[in-house]
Amino acid sequence: MSKSQRLIELMLTVNTRRKFTASELAQQFGVSRRTIQRDLQELAMAGVPLYAEPGAAGGYRVLRERMLPPILFSENEAVAMFFAYQSLRNYRSLPFQKESTSALDKFYHYLPAETKQRIRELEARFAFWTPVRNLEVPYLSELVDYCVEQTVVEMLYDSSAGEEKRRIQSLGVYASSGLWYVVAYCMGRKQLRTFRVDRIKKLATDPGAIDQQDFSHWTIGEYLGHASEERTLPMRVQLEREGVRRCQTDPWMEQGLTIASDGTGVLELPLPESYIPWVVQFFASCGTAARVESPPELLDGLRAWIVGLQQQYGQ
Repeated sequence: MSKSQRLIELMLTVNTRRKFTASELAQQFGVSRRTIQRDLQELAMAGVPLYAEPGAAGGYRVLRERMLPPILFSENEAVAMFFAYQSLRNYRSLPFQKESTSALDKFYHYLPAETKQRIRELEARFAFWTPVRNLEVPYLSELVDYCVEQTVVEMLYDSSAGEEKRRIQSLGVYASSGLWYVVAYCMGRKQLRTFRVDRIKKLATDPGAIDQQDFSHWTIGEYLGHASEERTLPMRVQLEREGVRRCQTDPWMEQGLTIASDGTGVLELPLPESYIPWVVQFFASCGTAARVESPPELLDGLRAWIVGLQQQYGQ
């Protein structure tokens, strides 16, 4: 067995054991104890977090997380991995941001020169564009952990009505258009709600919570792909060509579009009640390119918006 092969198999071996001695490894690999000690020293210099325990009952163990074994990538796989991470670079905050940057640096460092050159050329011609947001998202990493554990937390949330305290059971986090959102069960309203993570001003766990719900079979993918439990209203909007183009820019609205041969269209969708303030602003910005027919709650919101605008700028 060559030295390089032995080092790879040695790294695989130490990752599967909580504790081991140089003598045990020497016997397993058929080399001297001194050779194994040199190999372990090389692994430590390469970044494997080994800890030596002195004494008769001592030995070695791997600290913290285990190291992954080497993985062979084709050139296309390597490029795909690099750009998968690069697609997130416009997010100011990311879970595990430090670790992600470190992993990308290591990954790129060991790529062949030809693959690095291909990546540089692709970077000049190809981009995953996400709007750059300068909003602080201080509780993002904590929320990811709380979602995995389905932890009940208390938060101070900056809503449209002002700052308010909420008790939530955080369930899932997702990103959309450069912003981060957390889906949670609101203990006060007894339903699933979505919150902007950057609007959370304070966050603390509630260790004494006794009203934790069972969402063990819930997934963020199913939630985003299907309607939530929130009450919905049937929405219908007649659209001019410009209104159709506006609705096509929004993934949610695009699902309900029916477009005629002349470019005009109709939008028909179940409208969650919590969406009404946002939809009012959206169609108000469309002007005469959109004519809302239903629901009455949306029409009332648009009328109130028009009245408010008239009061601000005069008749």
